Amino acid sequence: MEQLHTATDGLLSLIEKDKLLQIIEIFTRATDITIDVNDAEGFPVVYHPFFYGFCQMIRSTDTGLARCIKSNADVGFKTAATGKVCFSTCHAGIVLMAVPIVVDGGFCGSITCGQMHLSPPIGDAIDQMQSATRDLGLDKHKLTQTFKEIQVISREKCLAASEMIQFIINYMIELIYRGKVKEAAALEQLRSLHQAKTRADLENSLRMAELKNLQAQIKPHFLFNTLNTIRGLITLGNNDQALQTIYALSGLLRYTVDQHDELVSLREELQYIKSYLMIQKLRFGERLSFNIDVHESLLNIQIPMLSLQPVVENACIHGLEPKENGGCLNIRGESDGQNVAIIVEDNGAGIAAGVLDQLRAKLGTVAADEREALPASTGLRNVHRRIQLYFGRHYGIQLDSVSGGTKVALKLPVLSA
Repeated sequence: MEQLHTATDGLLSLIEKDKLLQIIEIFTRATDITIDVNDAEGFPVVYHPFFYGFCQMIRSTDTGLARCIKSNADVGFKTAATGKVCFSTCHAGIVLMAVPIVVDGGFCGSITCGQMHLSPPIGDAIDQMQSATRDLGLDKHKLTQTFKEIQVISREKCLAASEMIQFIINYMIELIYRGKVKEAAALEQLRSLHQAKTRADLENSLRMAELKNLQAQIKPHFLFNTLNTIRGLITLGNNDQALQTIYALSGLLRYTVDQHDELVSLREELQYIKSYLMIQKLRFGERLSFNIDVHESLLNIQIPMLSLQPVVENACIHGLEPKENGGCLNIRGESDGQNVAIIVEDNGAGIAAGVLDQLRAKLGTVAADEREALPASTGLRNVHRRIQLYFGRHYGIQLDSVSGGTKVALKLPVLSA
């Protein structure tokens, strides 16, 4: 069907196609509401197979698909004009809801939500649907049956669902866009100042450009891994927990959006970690316990934002998840007055000696091709490098495999706001 239109590269340059498909699949399976992400001209950015029942039948014909795309475009243009959520009905009589995608204050597309009724369809609605779809040549009885089977959702739940998916997709696109803009600006500044600046100034500018790039990488990395957690819950049939996790994820993302400082207090970071671990407990249940023991005197030290989360995530996924009975994760702080170590320790599967050597080598070879990194090392390398860019090469991550688990220490200077 993609011969109907080739979507512009605008949105796909800000979010990878496979990641977008992953979000659409997870949202559909968790809520039974299917979404389309449309460009500014109203065409789908990606075509996907997650429509089912009535909508799947309509879209199985070229004429039906073209009408669906036009219906989505029409409500998308309405939300572009108002900047707010808009309700409408598609050509076949199903409720459509659209929210705008805004990047840097400008409209660049819309998200349309469908496959739902606000109230049960009655005689007139069914008659209108049959009249509108008669020329598609589809089985009338099956079409009517699947039309009646479309879920009925209250207007309030529709609005909540649309706000959630709008926030997640807008967040991702805006985040990656900002990272690209900052990186491009830093490189342009380097080019324009190349003749005038000293070597030390240039190296500092390069350091900041690399830092901005690393910061832009860590947030989508965390987001996609959390979406994989949600996918796992859905696969296991835990749709209620998956939906709770999606809502909790929206709250976590607000921390990263509202927080504009590059360094945050350890207090703020630990509060974020508590929320993140509560999400993990929805997945692990009683298989996961955790304890945070950091003295009050250390809570005001400065730490790069989202430094603990990748470490805690690795402990959960690579340390505790492989164990049948799960385990415990402990976070504690130690200080000698000048330096502080934030230690994340689990009693999980541990790390084989050979793999540990490879991981340590990856941490030391920051210029290596990221694609060659071990699965558990990508986030750790990112955190290690960011700490060093902020505070110097004497700081960073220390990695050890202890008896019955793994120990990761983040070494930082005692620096308060």
